[in-house]
Amino acid sequence: MVVVAKFDPNGGMQFIQQSPWIVNSGMHYLVGIDALSLVILLLIALLMPPLYIYMLHERRKGYWYNMMLLQTGVSGAVLSLDLVLFYLFWETMLLPIFIMIGKYGNGMHQYNAMKIVLMTILGSMSMLFSILYIGYVYYDTTGVWSFALSDLTTITFEAQTSIWLTAGFLLAFAIKIPLVGFHTWMAPAYGSAPTPAVVILSAIMAKLGIYGIWRFGYGLFETTLSYYAPIIIILALIGLLYYAIRAITEDNLRKMFAYSSGSHLSLIALGLFLENQYAWSGSLYFIATHALASAGIFFMIGLTYKRFKSVHISELGGIAQVAPRFTFFFAFFALSIAGLPGTGGFVAELLIIIGAFSMNFWVGVFTALSMVSAMLYVFWMLQRTLFGKAHNSCQDIKDLSFREVLMLLPLVVMLLVTGIAPSLFTPFFEPYLATTLADLLQSIGGLK
Repeated sequence: MVVVAKFDPNGGMQFIQQSPWIVNSGMHYLVGIDALSLVILLLIALLMPPLYIYMLHERRKGYWYNMMLLQTGVSGAVLSLDLVLFYLFWETMLLPIFIMIGKYGNGMHQYNAMKIVLMTILGSMSMLFSILYIGYVYYDTTGVWSFALSDLTTITFEAQTSIWLTAGFLLAFAIKIPLVGFHTWMAPAYGSAPTPAVVILSAIMAKLGIYGIWRFGYGLFETTLSYYAPIIIILALIGLLYYAIRAITEDNLRKMFAYSSGSHLSLIALGLFLENQYAWSGSLYFIATHALASAGIFFMIGLTYKRFKSVHISELGGIAQVAPRFTFFFAFFALSIAGLPGTGGFVAELLIIIGAFSMNFWVGVFTALSMVSAMLYVFWMLQRTLFGKAHNSCQDIKDLSFREVLMLLPLVVMLLVTGIAPSLFTPFFEPYLATTLADLLQSIGGLK
Protein backbone atom coordinates (compact mmCIF):
# COMPACT_ATOMS: atom_id res chain seq x y z
CA MET A 1 0.00 0.00 0.00
CA VAL A 2 2.95 2.32 0.61
CA VAL A 3 4.05 1.83 -3.01
CA VAL A 4 0.53 2.56 -4.29
CA ALA A 5 0.26 5.70 -2.12
CA LYS A 6 3.59 7.04 -3.40
CA PHE A 7 3.18 5.90 -7.00
CA ASP A 8 2.95 8.68 -9.58
CA PRO A 9 0.96 7.55 -12.67
CA ASN A 10 2.80 10.13 -14.78
CA GLY A 11 6.21 9.35 -13.34
CA GLY A 12 7.37 6.50 -15.58
CA MET A 13 9.71 3.99 -13.97
CA GLN A 14 9.91 4.59 -10.20
CA PHE A 15 11.41 3.12 -7.01
CA ILE A 16 14.51 2.16 -8.99
CA GLN A 17 17.23 0.33 -7.07
CA GLN A 18 20.58 -0.73 -8.49
CA SER A 19 23.38 -2.72 -6.89
CA PRO A 20 26.54 -4.28 -8.36
CA TRP A 21 26.20 -7.96 -9.22
CA ILE A 22 28.61 -9.28 -11.89
CA VAL A 23 30.01 -5.90 -12.81
CA ASN A 24 32.69 -7.02 -15.28
CA SER A 25 29.99 -8.64 -17.41
CA GLY A 26 27.59 -5.73 -17.15
CA MET A 27 25.06 -7.48 -14.90
CA HIS A 28 23.39 -5.57 -12.07
CA TYR A 29 20.64 -6.04 -9.57
CA LEU A 30 18.40 -3.47 -11.23
CA VAL A 31 14.72 -3.27 -10.31
CA GLY A 32 11.93 -0.71 -10.63
CA ILE A 33 8.17 -0.27 -10.84
CA ASP A 34 5.92 1.36 -13.41
CA ALA A 35 2.19 0.99 -14.07
CA LEU A 36 2.62 -2.31 -15.93
CA SER A 37 4.59 -4.00 -13.17
CA LEU A 38 2.46 -2.38 -10.44
CA VAL A 39 -0.68 -4.16 -11.69
CA ILE A 40 0.93 -7.60 -11.39
CA LEU A 41 2.63 -6.82 -8.08
CA LEU A 42 -0.73 -5.81 -6.62
CA LEU A 43 -2.19 -9.08 -7.90
CA ILE A 44 0.55 -11.04 -6.14
CA ALA A 45 -0.03 -9.10 -2.92
CA LEU A 46 -3.79 -9.68 -3.12
CA LEU A 47 -3.75 -13.36 -4.09
CA MET A 48 -1.06 -14.74 -1.80
CA PRO A 49 -2.93 -14.23 1.54
CA PRO A 50 -6.01 -16.23 0.37
CA LEU A 51 -3.62 -18.83 -0.99
CA TYR A 52 -1.93 -19.19 2.39
CA ILE A 53 -5.34 -19.35 4.10
CA TYR A 54 -6.21 -22.22 1.76
CA MET A 55 -2.96 -23.94 2.80
CA LEU A 56 -3.49 -23.24 6.51
CA HIS A 57 -3.71 -26.89 7.54
CA GLU A 58 -0.95 -28.02 5.19
CA ARG A 59 1.79 -29.61 7.31
CA ARG A 60 4.34 -30.49 4.61
CA LYS A 61 7.16 -27.97 4.88
CA GLY A 62 8.22 -28.49 1.29
CA TYR A 63 4.79 -27.31 0.17
CA TRP A 64 5.29 -23.96 1.92
CA TYR A 65 8.92 -23.57 0.84
CA ASN A 66 8.03 -24.07 -2.81
CA MET A 67 5.12 -21.64 -2.68
CA MET A 68 7.32 -18.93 -1.13
CA LEU A 69 10.05 -19.59 -3.71
CA LEU A 70 7.40 -19.31 -6.43
CA GLN A 71 6.25 -15.96 -5.02
CA THR A 72 9.87 -14.77 -5.06
CA GLY A 73 10.30 -15.81 -8.68
CA VAL A 74 7.19 -14.10 -10.04
CA SER A 75 7.82 -10.92 -8.01
CA GLY A 76 11.45 -10.72 -9.12
CA ALA A 77 10.56 -11.26 -12.78
CA VAL A 78 8.09 -8.37 -12.71
CA LEU A 79 10.55 -6.03 -10.97
CA SER A 80 13.65 -6.82 -13.06
CA LEU A 81 15.03 -4.20 -15.44
CA ASP A 82 18.19 -6.17 -16.21
CA LEU A 83 17.61 -8.92 -18.78
CA VAL A 84 19.90 -11.47 -17.12
CA LEU A 85 18.25 -10.80 -13.76
CA PHE A 86 14.85 -11.24 -15.41
CA TYR A 87 16.00 -14.56 -16.86
CA LEU A 88 17.22 -15.70 -13.43
CA PHE A 89 13.83 -15.04 -11.82
CA TRP A 90 12.02 -16.47 -14.88
CA GLU A 91 13.85 -19.77 -14.32
CA THR A 92 13.33 -19.56 -10.54
CA MET A 93 9.57 -19.82 -11.15
CA LEU A 94 10.01 -23.15 -12.92
CA LEU A 95 11.65 -25.18 -10.15
CA PRO A 96 8.87 -24.92 -7.51
CA ILE A 97 6.17 -25.60 -10.13
CA PHE A 98 8.07 -28.72 -11.21
CA ILE A 99 8.28 -29.93 -7.60
CA MET A 100 4.68 -28.99 -6.76
CA ILE A 101 3.32 -30.98 -9.70
CA GLY A 102 5.86 -33.81 -9.65
CA LYS A 103 5.75 -34.46 -5.90
CA TYR A 104 2.37 -33.22 -4.70
CA GLY A 105 0.22 -33.61 -7.83
CA ASN A 106 -2.17 -36.34 -8.90
CA GLY A 107 -2.79 -38.57 -11.91
CA MET A 108 0.14 -38.63 -14.34
CA HIS A 109 1.75 -35.84 -12.33
CA GLN A 110 5.40 -36.81 -12.85
CA TYR A 111 4.98 -37.07 -16.63
CA ASN A 112 3.08 -33.78 -16.74
CA ALA A 113 5.68 -32.07 -14.54
CA MET A 114 8.45 -33.19 -16.88
CA LYS A 115 6.47 -32.02 -19.93
CA ILE A 116 5.95 -28.49 -18.63
CA VAL A 117 9.61 -28.29 -17.62
CA LEU A 118 10.94 -29.43 -20.98
CA MET A 119 8.69 -27.09 -22.95
CA THR A 120 9.47 -24.14 -20.67
CA ILE A 121 13.21 -24.81 -20.82
CA LEU A 122 13.03 -24.87 -24.61
CA GLY A 123 11.52 -21.39 -24.58
CA SER A 124 13.88 -20.17 -21.85
CA MET A 125 16.98 -21.30 -23.75
CA SER A 126 15.84 -19.48 -26.89
CA MET A 127 15.28 -16.33 -24.83
CA LEU A 128 18.69 -16.68 -23.16
CA PHE A 129 20.46 -16.90 -26.52
CA SER A 130 18.68 -13.72 -27.62
CA ILE A 131 19.62 -11.95 -24.38
CA LEU A 132 23.29 -12.89 -24.66
CA TYR A 133 23.48 -11.88 -28.32
CA ILE A 134 21.89 -8.49 -27.59
CA GLY A 135 24.38 -7.95 -24.75
CA TYR A 136 27.25 -8.84 -27.09
CA VAL A 137 26.01 -6.44 -29.77
CA TYR A 138 25.84 -3.66 -27.17
CA TYR A 139 29.43 -4.46 -26.10
CA ASP A 140 30.58 -4.57 -29.72
CA THR A 141 28.95 -1.17 -30.33
CA THR A 142 29.95 0.69 -27.15
CA GLY A 143 32.87 -1.26 -25.73
CA VAL A 144 30.96 -1.75 -22.45
CA TRP A 145 28.98 -4.76 -21.28
CA SER A 146 25.42 -4.09 -20.17
CA PHE A 147 22.16 -6.02 -19.93
CA ALA A 148 20.08 -3.13 -18.58
CA LEU A 149 16.90 -2.70 -20.61
CA SER A 150 17.37 1.08 -20.77
CA ASP A 151 20.78 0.59 -22.43
CA LEU A 152 19.78 -2.18 -24.81
CA THR A 153 16.83 -0.21 -26.22
CA THR A 154 19.34 2.14 -27.84
CA ILE A 155 20.57 -0.59 -30.22
CA THR A 156 19.28 -0.84 -33.79
CA PHE A 157 19.33 -4.28 -35.42
CA GLU A 158 19.17 -5.32 -39.05
CA ALA A 159 15.74 -6.64 -40.07
CA GLN A 160 16.79 -10.31 -40.34
CA THR A 161 18.63 -10.22 -37.01
CA SER A 162 15.70 -8.54 -35.30
CA ILE A 163 13.35 -11.28 -36.56
CA TRP A 164 15.47 -14.06 -35.03
CA LEU A 165 15.98 -12.24 -31.74
CA THR A 166 12.27 -11.48 -31.49
CA ALA A 167 11.47 -15.13 -32.17
CA GLY A 168 13.76 -16.14 -29.31
CA PHE A 169 11.76 -14.05 -26.84
CA LEU A 170 8.37 -14.87 -28.37
CA LEU A 171 8.90 -18.62 -28.07
CA ALA A 172 9.42 -18.33 -24.31
CA PHE A 173 6.42 -16.04 -23.85
CA ALA A 174 4.12 -17.97 -26.23
CA ILE A 175 4.71 -21.18 -24.25
CA LYS A 176 4.04 -19.42 -20.95
CA ILE A 177 0.76 -17.77 -22.09
CA PRO A 178 0.16 -20.30 -23.89
CA LEU A 179 -0.80 -19.33 -27.44
CA VAL A 180 -2.50 -22.03 -29.53
CA GLY A 181 0.13 -24.41 -30.88
CA PHE A 182 2.25 -24.02 -27.74
CA HIS A 183 -0.42 -25.22 -25.32
CA THR A 184 -0.01 -28.98 -25.07
CA TRP A 185 1.37 -28.76 -21.52
CA MET A 186 -1.52 -26.65 -20.23
CA ALA A 187 -4.51 -28.94 -19.61
CA PRO A 188 -2.43 -31.88 -18.28
CA ALA A 189 -0.50 -29.58 -15.91
CA TYR A 190 -3.66 -27.89 -14.63
CA GLY A 191 -5.29 -31.30 -14.19
CA SER A 192 -2.38 -32.76 -12.20
CA ALA A 193 -1.21 -29.77 -10.15
CA PRO A 194 -2.37 -29.18 -6.57
CA THR A 195 -4.76 -26.25 -6.15
CA PRO A 196 -2.21 -23.63 -4.95
CA ALA A 197 0.03 -24.36 -7.93
CA VAL A 198 -2.92 -24.14 -10.35
CA VAL A 199 -3.92 -20.77 -8.88
CA ILE A 200 -0.42 -19.39 -9.40
CA LEU A 201 -0.14 -20.90 -12.89
CA SER A 202 -3.42 -19.46 -14.13
CA ALA A 203 -3.68 -16.20 -12.19
CA ILE A 204 -0.09 -14.97 -12.29
CA MET A 205 2.48 -17.04 -14.22
CA ALA A 206 0.51 -17.14 -17.48
CA LYS A 207 0.15 -13.34 -17.29
CA LEU A 208 3.93 -13.02 -17.20
CA GLY A 209 4.03 -14.20 -20.80
CA ILE A 210 1.93 -11.16 -21.72
CA TYR A 211 4.05 -8.99 -19.44
CA GLY A 212 7.24 -10.21 -21.13
CA ILE A 213 5.97 -9.29 -24.60
CA TRP A 214 4.83 -5.90 -23.33
CA ARG A 215 8.02 -5.08 -21.44
CA PHE A 216 10.77 -6.65 -23.53
CA GLY A 217 9.15 -7.37 -26.88
CA TYR A 218 7.85 -3.85 -27.35
CA GLY A 219 10.84 -2.46 -25.47
CA LEU A 220 13.42 -3.97 -27.81
CA PHE A 221 11.72 -5.03 -31.05
CA GLU A 222 8.64 -2.85 -31.43
CA THR A 223 9.01 -2.50 -35.21
CA THR A 224 9.35 -6.24 -35.78
CA LEU A 225 6.48 -7.08 -33.44
CA SER A 226 4.20 -4.56 -35.13
CA TYR A 227 5.12 -5.89 -38.57
CA TYR A 228 4.21 -9.46 -37.58
CA ALA A 229 1.26 -8.48 -35.38
CA PRO A 230 -1.33 -9.72 -37.96
CA ILE A 231 0.06 -13.26 -37.67
CA ILE A 232 -0.17 -13.23 -33.88
CA ILE A 233 -3.65 -11.69 -34.06
CA ILE A 234 -4.76 -14.63 -36.25
CA LEU A 235 -3.21 -17.11 -33.78
CA ALA A 236 -4.99 -15.35 -30.91
CA LEU A 237 -8.34 -15.44 -32.72
CA ILE A 238 -7.91 -19.15 -33.44
CA GLY A 239 -7.03 -19.69 -29.79
CA LEU A 240 -10.13 -17.82 -28.63
CA LEU A 241 -12.46 -20.21 -30.42
CA TYR A 242 -10.40 -23.41 -30.21
CA TYR A 243 -9.98 -23.21 -26.43
CA ALA A 244 -13.67 -22.34 -26.00
CA ILE A 245 -14.72 -25.42 -28.00
CA ARG A 246 -12.39 -27.61 -25.94
CA ALA A 247 -13.87 -26.14 -22.73
CA ILE A 248 -17.41 -26.98 -23.86
CA THR A 249 -16.48 -30.62 -24.47
CA GLU A 250 -14.41 -31.11 -21.27
CA ASP A 251 -15.81 -33.07 -18.30
CA ASN A 252 -12.93 -32.34 -15.90
CA LEU A 253 -13.47 -28.96 -14.20
CA ARG A 254 -9.77 -28.21 -13.89
CA LYS A 255 -9.10 -28.93 -17.55
CA MET A 256 -12.26 -27.08 -18.58
CA PHE A 257 -11.15 -23.89 -16.87
CA ALA A 258 -7.60 -24.45 -18.12
CA TYR A 259 -8.98 -24.15 -21.65
CA SER A 260 -11.11 -21.23 -20.50
CA SER A 261 -7.97 -19.49 -19.24
CA GLY A 262 -6.26 -20.22 -22.56
CA SER A 263 -9.15 -18.57 -24.40
CA HIS A 264 -9.05 -15.47 -22.23
CA LEU A 265 -5.27 -15.22 -22.32
CA SER A 266 -5.54 -15.32 -26.11
CA LEU A 267 -7.96 -12.42 -25.80
CA ILE A 268 -5.45 -10.47 -23.70
CA ALA A 269 -2.71 -11.16 -26.25
CA LEU A 270 -5.06 -10.10 -29.03
CA GLY A 271 -5.72 -6.79 -27.30
CA LEU A 272 -2.00 -6.20 -26.89
CA PHE A 273 -1.26 -6.70 -30.61
CA LEU A 274 -4.21 -4.57 -31.74
CA GLU A 275 -2.07 -1.64 -30.59
CA ASN A 276 -4.73 0.95 -29.81
CA GLN A 277 -5.73 2.67 -26.57
CA TYR A 278 -8.99 0.77 -26.02
CA ALA A 279 -7.42 -2.63 -26.60
CA TRP A 280 -4.35 -1.91 -24.49
CA SER A 281 -6.46 -0.61 -21.59
CA GLY A 282 -8.67 -3.69 -21.83
CA SER A 283 -5.71 -6.08 -21.92
CA LEU A 284 -4.02 -4.59 -18.88
CA TYR A 285 -7.32 -4.42 -16.98
CA PHE A 286 -8.10 -8.00 -17.98
CA ILE A 287 -4.73 -9.19 -16.65
CA ALA A 288 -5.94 -8.10 -13.21
CA THR A 289 -9.61 -9.03 -13.35
CA HIS A 290 -9.11 -12.41 -15.00
CA ALA A 291 -6.49 -13.26 -12.38
CA LEU A 292 -9.02 -12.57 -9.61
CA ALA A 293 -11.77 -14.64 -11.25
CA SER A 294 -9.38 -17.44 -12.24
CA ALA A 295 -7.98 -17.69 -8.72
CA GLY A 296 -11.52 -17.78 -7.32
CA ILE A 297 -12.77 -20.56 -9.61
CA PHE A 298 -9.70 -22.73 -9.03
CA PHE A 299 -10.09 -22.25 -5.28
CA MET A 300 -13.68 -23.46 -5.65
CA ILE A 301 -12.57 -26.45 -7.74
CA GLY A 302 -10.06 -27.30 -5.02
CA LEU A 303 -12.80 -27.10 -2.39
CA THR A 304 -15.00 -29.24 -4.64
CA TYR A 305 -12.34 -31.95 -4.72
CA LYS A 306 -11.93 -31.82 -0.95
CA ARG A 307 -15.65 -32.47 -0.50
CA PHE A 308 -16.46 -34.87 -3.35
CA LYS A 309 -13.05 -36.39 -4.17
CA SER A 310 -13.84 -35.63 -7.80
CA VAL A 311 -13.77 -32.71 -10.20
CA HIS A 312 -15.67 -34.44 -13.00
CA ILE A 313 -18.94 -32.74 -13.94
CA SER A 314 -20.60 -36.11 -14.55
CA GLU A 315 -19.97 -37.07 -10.92
CA LEU A 316 -21.44 -33.86 -9.46
CA GLY A 317 -24.92 -32.36 -9.37
CA GLY A 318 -27.54 -30.85 -7.11
CA ILE A 319 -25.04 -28.95 -4.96
CA ALA A 320 -27.39 -25.94 -4.73
CA GLN A 321 -29.89 -28.04 -2.78
CA VAL A 322 -27.51 -28.67 0.13
CA ALA A 323 -24.79 -25.97 0.07
CA PRO A 324 -26.11 -22.45 -0.71
CA ARG A 325 -22.91 -20.57 0.23
CA PHE A 326 -20.81 -22.94 -1.87
CA THR A 327 -23.24 -22.48 -4.74
CA PHE A 328 -23.09 -18.68 -4.58
CA PHE A 329 -19.29 -18.43 -4.65
CA PHE A 330 -18.89 -21.14 -7.29
CA ALA A 331 -21.48 -19.54 -9.58
CA PHE A 332 -20.13 -16.03 -9.01
CA PHE A 333 -16.56 -16.90 -9.96
CA ALA A 334 -17.65 -19.02 -12.92
CA LEU A 335 -19.84 -16.19 -14.26
CA SER A 336 -17.03 -13.70 -13.62
CA ILE A 337 -14.83 -15.83 -15.88
CA ALA A 338 -17.55 -15.51 -18.53
CA GLY A 339 -17.67 -11.70 -18.24
CA LEU A 340 -20.71 -11.19 -16.00
CA PRO A 341 -21.87 -7.52 -16.23
CA GLY A 342 -20.98 -5.76 -13.01
CA THR A 343 -17.64 -7.53 -12.69
CA GLY A 344 -14.24 -6.33 -13.84
CA GLY A 345 -13.95 -8.95 -16.56
CA PHE A 346 -16.94 -7.48 -18.40
CA VAL A 347 -15.32 -4.03 -18.50
CA ALA A 348 -12.00 -5.43 -19.72
CA GLU A 349 -13.53 -7.63 -22.42
CA LEU A 350 -15.72 -4.78 -23.63
CA LEU A 351 -12.69 -2.51 -24.04
CA ILE A 352 -10.83 -5.16 -26.04
CA ILE A 353 -13.89 -5.77 -28.25
CA ILE A 354 -14.21 -2.01 -28.91
CA GLY A 355 -10.50 -1.93 -29.77
CA ALA A 356 -10.97 -4.89 -32.12
CA PHE A 357 -13.89 -3.25 -33.94
CA SER A 358 -11.91 -0.04 -34.27
CA MET A 359 -9.23 -2.00 -36.14
CA ASN A 360 -11.36 -4.29 -38.31
CA PHE A 361 -15.05 -5.24 -38.33
CA TRP A 362 -14.49 -9.00 -38.67
CA VAL A 363 -11.77 -9.05 -36.04
CA GLY A 364 -14.32 -7.37 -33.76
CA VAL A 365 -16.98 -9.97 -34.58
CA PHE A 366 -14.71 -12.94 -33.83
CA THR A 367 -13.47 -11.23 -30.65
CA ALA A 368 -17.04 -10.71 -29.46
CA LEU A 369 -17.72 -14.42 -30.02
CA SER A 370 -15.34 -15.16 -27.16
CA MET A 371 -17.78 -13.65 -24.67
CA VAL A 372 -20.71 -15.57 -26.17
CA SER A 373 -18.83 -18.88 -26.17
CA ALA A 374 -17.74 -18.36 -22.55
CA MET A 375 -21.35 -17.90 -21.52
CA LEU A 376 -22.23 -21.15 -23.30
CA TYR A 377 -19.74 -23.41 -21.55
CA VAL A 378 -20.12 -21.75 -18.15
CA PHE A 379 -23.93 -21.96 -18.09
CA TRP A 380 -23.80 -25.53 -19.43
CA MET A 381 -21.38 -26.46 -16.62
CA LEU A 382 -23.38 -24.69 -13.89
CA GLN A 383 -26.63 -26.35 -14.94
CA ARG A 384 -25.09 -29.82 -14.58
CA THR A 385 -22.92 -29.15 -11.53
CA LEU A 386 -25.02 -26.96 -9.25
CA PHE A 387 -28.59 -27.34 -10.47
CA GLY A 388 -28.65 -30.74 -12.13
CA LYS A 389 -29.92 -33.98 -10.71
CA ALA A 390 -28.47 -34.57 -7.24
CA HIS A 391 -25.60 -37.03 -7.31
CA ASN A 392 -25.14 -39.53 -4.50
CA SER A 393 -21.86 -37.91 -3.48
CA CYS A 394 -23.60 -34.53 -3.01
CA GLN A 395 -26.17 -35.61 -0.44
CA ASP A 396 -24.25 -35.00 2.79
CA ILE A 397 -21.64 -32.29 2.24
CA LYS A 398 -20.53 -29.42 4.40
CA ASP A 399 -21.15 -25.88 3.20
CA LEU A 400 -18.30 -23.35 3.15
CA SER A 401 -16.75 -22.70 6.56
CA PHE A 402 -16.01 -19.25 7.97
CA ARG A 403 -12.32 -19.63 7.04
CA GLU A 404 -13.21 -20.51 3.45
CA VAL A 405 -15.63 -17.59 3.13
CA LEU A 406 -12.95 -15.28 4.55
CA MET A 407 -10.53 -16.58 1.93
CA LEU A 408 -12.91 -15.97 -0.98
CA LEU A 409 -14.66 -12.76 0.03
CA PRO A 410 -11.83 -10.32 -0.89
CA LEU A 411 -11.80 -11.72 -4.43
CA VAL A 412 -15.56 -11.21 -4.75
CA VAL A 413 -15.32 -7.64 -3.47
CA MET A 414 -12.46 -6.75 -5.84
CA LEU A 415 -14.26 -8.24 -8.86
CA LEU A 416 -17.35 -6.18 -8.05
CA VAL A 417 -15.42 -2.96 -7.38
CA THR A 418 -13.39 -3.30 -10.58
CA GLY A 419 -16.62 -3.88 -12.49
CA ILE A 420 -18.76 -1.17 -10.92
CA ALA A 421 -16.13 1.55 -10.49
CA PRO A 422 -13.29 1.01 -12.99
CA SER A 423 -12.51 4.73 -12.83
CA LEU A 424 -10.92 4.08 -9.43
CA PHE A 425 -8.19 2.05 -11.13
CA THR A 426 -7.74 3.23 -14.71
CA PRO A 427 -6.03 6.55 -13.78
CA PHE A 428 -3.11 4.50 -12.43
CA PHE A 429 -2.22 3.03 -15.81
CA GLU A 430 -3.82 5.13 -18.56
CA PRO A 431 -1.01 7.75 -18.65
CA TYR A 432 1.55 4.94 -19.01
CA LEU A 433 -0.42 3.31 -21.82
CA ALA A 434 -0.95 6.60 -23.65
CA THR A 435 2.76 7.48 -23.49
CA THR A 436 3.95 3.99 -24.45
CA LEU A 437 1.49 3.73 -27.33
CA ALA A 438 2.46 7.17 -28.65
CA ASP A 439 6.15 6.16 -28.58
CA LEU A 440 5.31 2.91 -30.36
CA LEU A 441 3.36 4.64 -33.14
CA GLN A 442 6.17 7.14 -33.59
CA SER A 443 8.82 4.41 -33.77
CA ILE A 444 6.95 2.46 -36.45
CA GLY A 445 6.28 5.57 -38.47
CA GLY A 446 2.65 6.07 -37.48
CA LEU A 447 1.49 3.18 -39.68
CA LYS A 448 -1.13 2.07 -37.13
